[in-house]
Amino acid sequence: MTDLGTLGGKSSDAYGINDSGRVVGWSMVPGHFHGFITGSNGVGMTDLNSLASLPAGYAGYLIADALSINNAGQVLVSAASYVPEPETYALMLAGLGLIGFVARWQKSGNRI
Repeated sequence: MTDLGTLGGKSSDAYGINDSGRVVGWSMVPGHFHGFITGSNGVGMTDLNSLASLPAGYAGYLIADALSINNAGQVLVSAASYVPEPETYALMLAGLGLIGFVARWQKSGNRI
């Protein structure tokens, strides 16, 4: 077992390794998960977000973890959005409106 370290956070987890010993996984960076890759034999953890750019239209997304690596060095990653979508705001506002309605209704003497 080898301690790979972290990208500056408190924890990391490895998901895959290839024949040259390059390891991929995730590391917690304050507030977010970031995918990482190491050099040969698990040496030198590097944030995949510093090596790759996501396609146009993916602003606000980060490579959150690396799931697998093959012997050609190709990495399977997953990306996550840390910018809320408009639907998230709409759902939150609807919930707050409903809470306000129920509070006002109960204050008027009605009970559920």
